[in-house]
Parts: sequence; C-alpha cells; structure tokens
Amino acid sequence: EGHSIEIINGKIYIDGVEKSEYVIEHDYYFMMGDNRDNSLDSRFWGFVPDKYIVGSPIIVYWSWNPDIPIFNIFAKLASVKFNRIGMIIK
Repeated sequence: EGHSIEIINGKIYIDGVEKSEYVIEHDYYFMMGDNRDNSLDSRFWGFVPDKYIVGSPIIVYWSWNPDIPIFNIFAKLASVKFNRIGMIIK
C-alpha cells in the first residue's frame, strides 16, 4: 500500500513508527492463473487491490488432472472432468 516497512531488533516499523498491528486499507484478492505455461498468479506477484480488477471469470473451458504427465495420454484423457467443462462460474 506504499508504506515503508522495516524490522529493527525484532520490532516492526511502518513509515518510521513502531507498530504491533496493521489494518489493511483496501480490499485485496488472491488471483489465480489459468494454469497455462508461464501463467503467473498471486503466488508470484502478491495480492491484487480491488481497484485493479477489471473482469471476472465466466466459464470453465477445460478440466483434467494436471499431475498426470501428458506422455501418459490414456490416463490423462481418462482424467478429463466432463461435468466441469462448460460450467458457468457463479
């Protein structure tokens, strides 16, 4: 939120003032990536203030088990979650 934060001798200083608690000023959201190659999300760049959110998800277009390697094609295809494909997100 633009504050300077320091930890000195185990004490937290926000904008040069020692603090024991902090109230977040804006609504922040954890944003998930779309699970494609090089898809970054809040685990990489942190929480997103509500003022930067310009859209919302609409539909689940594909769903399968990402832990099964692609070269194991039959197991990969068997893991497709047909009941989720095309699901409208509420």
